[in-house]
Amino acid sequence: MISSERTAQPEGGTPVSPVRHWLAHLRASRPLRVLLLIGGLSIAVLLTATVHYIASMRERELDGAERELSTLNLSLAEQTTRATQSVDLVLTTIIEQLKSDGIATPEDYVRRMGGRDTYQMLRARITGLPQLDAVTMIASDGRLINFSRYYPIPPVNVADRDYFAYLRDHDTSEPFISAPVQNRGSGTWTIYLARRISGPDGSFVGLVLGAVELSYFERLYKALQPDGDGSISLWRRDGILLARHPMLPDIGRALGQRQFLKVLEQARSGVYLSTFGLSDGPRLVATRALSDYPLVVNVTRKLDAVLSEWRIQAWTIGAAGTVGAAALLVALWALARQFSAYEAATRAMDAARRAVEGREQAEHALHQSQKMEAIGQLTGGVAHDFNNLLQAIGINLHVIDSRSDDERITGPARLALQAVERGATLTQHLLAFSRRQQLRPIPVDVAGLVERTSRLLGRTLGQSVRIQTEVSPGLWSAMIDPTQLEMAVLNLALNARDAMPGGGTLWILAANRTVGTGQVSGLAAGDYVVLRVCDTGTGMPEEVAARAFEPFFTTKEVGRGTGLGLSMVHGLATQSGGGVELDSRPGLGTTVTLYLPRALQDANASSTRGTPSPAEEDEAAGTAGIAPGTGTGCAVLLVDDEELVRTATAGYLEQAGFAVHEAADAAAALSLLEHGCRPDVIVTDHMMPGMTGLDMARTLRARHDETPILMVTGYAEDLTSTAAMQEVALTVLSKPVEPSRLVRSIREMAAVES
Repeated sequence: MISSERTAQPEGGTPVSPVRHWLAHLRASRPLRVLLLIGGLSIAVLLTATVHYIASMRERELDGAERELSTLNLSLAEQTTRATQSVDLVLTTIIEQLKSDGIATPEDYVRRMGGRDTYQMLRARITGLPQLDAVTMIASDGRLINFSRYYPIPPVNVADRDYFAYLRDHDTSEPFISAPVQNRGSGTWTIYLARRISGPDGSFVGLVLGAVELSYFERLYKALQPDGDGSISLWRRDGILLARHPMLPDIGRALGQRQFLKVLEQARSGVYLSTFGLSDGPRLVATRALSDYPLVVNVTRKLDAVLSEWRIQAWTIGAAGTVGAAALLVALWALARQFSAYEAATRAMDAARRAVEGREQAEHALHQSQKMEAIGQLTGGVAHDFNNLLQAIGINLHVIDSRSDDERITGPARLALQAVERGATLTQHLLAFSRRQQLRPIPVDVAGLVERTSRLLGRTLGQSVRIQTEVSPGLWSAMIDPTQLEMAVLNLALNARDAMPGGGTLWILAANRTVGTGQVSGLAAGDYVVLRVCDTGTGMPEEVAARAFEPFFTTKEVGRGTGLGLSMVHGLATQSGGGVELDSRPGLGTTVTLYLPRALQDANASSTRGTPSPAEEDEAAGTAGIAPGTGTGCAVLLVDDEELVRTATAGYLEQAGFAVHEAADAAAALSLLEHGCRPDVIVTDHMMPGMTGLDMARTLRARHDETPILMVTGYAEDLTSTAAMQEVALTVLSKPVEPSRLVRSIREMAAVES
């Protein structure tokens, strides 16, 4: 066969470069142009969907961080307000006492408030307020009248201070907060909360002043800071920094861009992205102004820390999308080579036909037959390889479509599926021409999960088992993997059904419980959502119950169970930070109790269920494919030499609930069967190296193995042109097959066999 990679050289002419040769070939071949167009669109759709999904994940991560910062910011603002109000209450109480004592002039204020009894009163006022360092009474000329720190007081005048000048010149009932002042001895910072004392006629009588230690707020913020990458700061409304954790050596200065001041011009609170933080890089900032005081509390987190998990996920998803696009690109390249080789072979055979034209008709017929045989083998190989690739791509696109309700994601996936369908049509055209016809725990709404699962079990367990559910009001959300939890409940329900051969009642109960230290063996103290599955079955003897959670331990007959159901339930509960208890007595039934750790946040539709649950998919089977759980109880042996196809198909079948065993060729499959693998259905490719799928089927039938065989192949001329289907009793599906059709076929064949 002539290779299209070689530099073309016209007879008696100059060699043609490979690029010009391919361009000429592309202009002359309409099927190749269609193929490249479909492939290019598929790659573009796949990469666009990947980029869009990564961007949407980033937005969700930022939204979650903004909500957390806003909540913490509100709490800190309230605590800061209460601390400031406590100081302000001391000042207003003193002013009210002055008014009730009839002090209305500056002279009365100085004469009556300068004694030791007033000093003792001031010391008593600051008791129990760690944030209040001292209370000072100041005359109308700025002199200190009395001071809670010591008595007698020194001759100090504060007429030059900002709070004195402002309150002297403004008849206001609002408090004034000063700029921070640093103690030269200890280095600590203080702000003063001052209130004006006015006479009945509004004249200026003096001030009462509270010294607030800013280190109090630094200690408070240090105790409440949630993450090592965050910061909490207190500002005056004019942009002066008062306190911060972690500490900065710039208290009392206007630092950075102070973007929060622009935000607070529009509202009392907000969240924004600061491109340049005070000390390091971009930060997410939640700001809130106190309602009664000119103070602002800011809570920040480093943007790098907020997006750390997203970057890992983005790299993973981006790598997966890139690998998928690369795989499709390789497929297009391989198929283009096949087309080039096909056309070269056609030209060669046409030349041979012209050379022997005029010979006898028999010889002509022989040559024609040879040509068609070569074309058939070539196109059959192309169809087989390309259908395998389309099968892998199609199954993965179905998975993307089934796991999201976001039209921005499912829309591109469906467009790509249309491209896969067009590729399948192209391979059918080729065959007609040749006459050969695959534990993030999240907050979970357990009450909703119980409701969905009970509906599914109502159809699964049959009429002999009565299902009762009981969910306590105000049930907490649990921090658990929702899909695995549903599967655990389904496993427990199926075990209960097997323990009630004559029918009975299955109870699913859910309630809140706070567990103390040592109350439940092996369980840490804390809040838990308790999920119980109870039956009225035969129960278990003590020695059996003691081993019930052991892997591979089962009392069922061979073929009825693997012994992994309860051990999987136990592993899920303990790995998630909870526990499990078993209470079973012969004749009295069995109760399995799951302790699920309480989620710190409530579950909601967007955060708890990124993928459909088994129950939802079962309800949507008529419109969205086969639901997970459809294959529960059915084992499949999957045989395919193409790893991409085998991995994608196995993943999809396992999602649908099948137990899948994989084999890379017929020999490996026969070895698995010889060593105890007992599938309900064998799903196999036909064209494989060594032994074909049909040869394997014949070998199994010769061994009197009647396991149903489903042949899923992209090229099976010898199956359709002989009586092989009847000879070995198998069913044939052509690739690429829609995943839901594949699942239904397996389920139907397993049901017939059982």
